[in-house]
Amino acid sequence: MSNSTSRRPNQAVAGQTVTSLRQLILHGLLFILLMILGSGLSILFSMLLRGFVPAYSGSTELAVGMSFTLIAGPLTWLLWRTVRKNVVQASAVDSAIWSLQAAAVYVVALAMFSTSFLRLFAELIHPSHATGWQSLLGAGLGWGLVFVWQYRLIKSPKYAPTELPSLAPALGSAYALVLGGISAILLVQRAVSELISPQETLLGASTDLPQLLTAAIWAIGAVIIWWWHWTVEHVRSMVDDFTDFIYVIIGISVPALISLLCAAGLLSMLVPIPISSGIWAEDFTTDSPLLIAGLLVGLLVWIYHQAKLTTRGIWASEVSRQIVSGVALAIGASGLGMVINALLAALSVPFSGDSSVPVLRAGIGLLVVGALAWVLFFRPLAPAKPASRRVYLVMFFGCSALVALVSLLVVGYRIFEFLLVTTGSGSLLDMIRAPFGWLVATVVVATYHYFLWRSDRQLLATETSDDPPAAAAPPRSLMIVAPHGSDYLLEGLRQLKHVQLHWVPSAGTAPAQEDLHELLAEVSTRISAEASGLLVNVDSSGKAQFVSLA
Repeated sequence: MSNSTSRRPNQAVAGQTVTSLRQLILHGLLFILLMILGSGLSILFSMLLRGFVPAYSGSTELAVGMSFTLIAGPLTWLLWRTVRKNVVQASAVDSAIWSLQAAAVYVVALAMFSTSFLRLFAELIHPSHATGWQSLLGAGLGWGLVFVWQYRLIKSPKYAPTELPSLAPALGSAYALVLGGISAILLVQRAVSELISPQETLLGASTDLPQLLTAAIWAIGAVIIWWWHWTVEHVRSMVDDFTDFIYVIIGISVPALISLLCAAGLLSMLVPIPISSGIWAEDFTTDSPLLIAGLLVGLLVWIYHQAKLTTRGIWASEVSRQIVSGVALAIGASGLGMVINALLAALSVPFSGDSSVPVLRAGIGLLVVGALAWVLFFRPLAPAKPASRRVYLVMFFGCSALVALVSLLVVGYRIFEFLLVTTGSGSLLDMIRAPFGWLVATVVVATYHYFLWRSDRQLLATETSDDPPAAAAPPRSLMIVAPHGSDYLLEGLRQLKHVQLHWVPSAGTAPAQEDLHELLAEVSTRISAEASGLLVNVDSSGKAQFVSLA
């Protein structure tokens, strides 16, 4: 009897594993077929616009387009008819697989058709490539059909993924933001170059005006795509772990890194260390347009997303602050290592040498910018909760150990190379100054964080010893039935003491944040008056039904 009972759970798990593996294979085949179909449609549309005239003699373009379309098209339709039966009533794992496949097709089709149309508009103004407009328009139309089909499935109430529903629009918004940022940097770079080194005339094919207009087309098109996802598709109001992760990485961390590096590069040009005026003017004319463009665009994206960070919850705010702190610390430590490298170089060669001055200027810029940003975001003098930065310190110690190990290996290698391989040229100090600078900078920064870690451990031990015993207040069960995207409510309820929180996701859209804020206060009040537990059923409008648990 016991053997038959133990077999049933194992058989159920094995059956679910086989079903999920089957769905993974089918959705993988569907993705491949859609990619082939998009390529075939692009080729056929291009041939149609050219009157079925091949691009060059002996071209097999028509044969490839016909085979891709006529074979992949029916197979895609048949496979979708097989897959869609399981999409409607899919398990959590199968729905996640469908969401991943749909998001992958969505992003690839969006990237292909948007870049095709943007290249087409750019080629009409500045034909810098040999690609004909027929090929670009055909690619845009072919991949546009795939995108529209996938978009309608994702937005369909019947086939929309229930797991990771924000995956496709969040990735589309991230793609558009990256494309818009790169295009805007190129646009501002060319505009600043024109201001620094103006030409006699702006008109004509030999001027920079066509390139400036081309960059403007790419930037405006990418911003429109991003605005559409951000506003029309409501990505800005999607609050879940994946969307918060994309928001923190693409919207805050990457722009912060670009802004700090560009600011350090500009500051290094203004450091009052003697340098040839001709070299300085050449470096400023060559490098400053890109640095200014990166700084302006990076700050614009960073400040915008930083201002909207209050709507993402406590977790996203704290993680973004610690990531920016880590980025600033890495930049400052790199600058400190370069300064030590340059000062050691001054001991072995004259300080006016060409090798030490640029390194010293760059190191000072990185050190100043990194230190200021680290103080601003890490706030070393302000009181902080030790538990909130334990992950930050662990990650830092891991990276510091790796940098220190590599630096020690390089220093040891250079010493043995100097002792065993006598070349008669160069000094030991000149050979080890670069890795030694990295090692000293790592040790200095790690020492501070080590004492900070010890202080946090003592504070955590004190707080633990001062807490009352758990038996004084028995835990109460709090079961929340709420739609995906109600993370603001869940984050607030997790802060309640002596409460065991259980969340069951339900279908529907998440309530507005104002409704979740009012509901948080109401649930906190109700659970404190319950003897054993509480069941809360939240609908999409923010209204809740309360049931006391026995």
